[in-house]
Amino acid sequence: MRQVKWGVLGGSGFARRRSIPAMMQCPNVELVGVASRSQEKSEKFKEQFSLAKVYSSYQELLDDVEIEAVHIPLPNSMHSEWALAALEKGKHVLSEKPFATTVEDAQLVAEKAEQTGLKVMEALMWPFHPQHRTAKKLVADGVIGEVRFIRASFTYMMTAKSGIRLDKELGGGSLLDVGCYPVSGARYYFDEEPISVFASGDIHPEHGVDTNASAILQFAKGRAVIDFGFHLPYRTEMEIVGELGHILFPRAWQPFEQSTIYLNDDEIVLPPANHYINLFEHFSQCVLDDTTPEIGVDDAVNQMKALDAIKKSLVSGSAQKL
Repeated sequence: MRQVKWGVLGGSGFARRRSIPAMMQCPNVELVGVASRSQEKSEKFKEQFSLAKVYSSYQELLDDVEIEAVHIPLPNSMHSEWALAALEKGKHVLSEKPFATTVEDAQLVAEKAEQTGLKVMEALMWPFHPQHRTAKKLVADGVIGEVRFIRASFTYMMTAKSGIRLDKELGGGSLLDVGCYPVSGARYYFDEEPISVFASGDIHPEHGVDTNASAILQFAKGRAVIDFGFHLPYRTEMEIVGELGHILFPRAWQPFEQSTIYLNDDEIVLPPANHYINLFEHFSQCVLDDTTPEIGVDDAVNQMKALDAIKKSLVSGSAQKL
């Protein structure tokens, strides 16, 4: 099988734990190397994953003509910058969420993607798990009727007092870290964009980033109520409520490999799967077949518009129209 030659920009803990192990298990992925600003960290990645190459800078990786696609698990504020740099060098881009930290930056990447004809996608992995494939079909088949209400959460207890998630300059805050998941879930299952949002939450007095918040997203068909934050117990639930029934996900964003969802009172057990593997396999196949990714770059821009409106509402205390 032909494989896409990949490089990873950044030696993050997320890359070590999640994305690189998934890439190593994809039949259509060849991970060539990792770039880090620390040569020592690059060498550790090379040894741990038996990589062919390591790079002492991100630009050095992009200059390597062997690399066809890049994964970008850098701090949030660097996603759009290095996506643009990768596109300039003719690389396909799978960028970690959030796609950018402003709508303007997201649109710049989308425009460059259109100009170059390269594949670009935001690395939201959760839709590629069988539990969401199953639920999406149930919704499409009208099993629960027209979707009218969604509630979704992503919270956890953060113990750190500093770091990238609390650094405003690096795109910190709970909205861009975990709030993006319930926002994308609401958009995915309503299958349309919100027309207005209202959010309320806590802003860190020292760091100036949101730490806990909730929001109402109004859609033409109904509404979603979401919450997200750093200082509540681990919760990753979502419920989709239609006119005829409802679907409950106990772990919507980070399910166990074998997961369970509930259709009304009926338990549905899904086959084991790793949604990170499915994500990389899908994107790589799009590169090989020259097809459009299932979740395209326009979706990433619309996601950023929703996130930006929530951020503005948090600061202003008033509803925001999209």
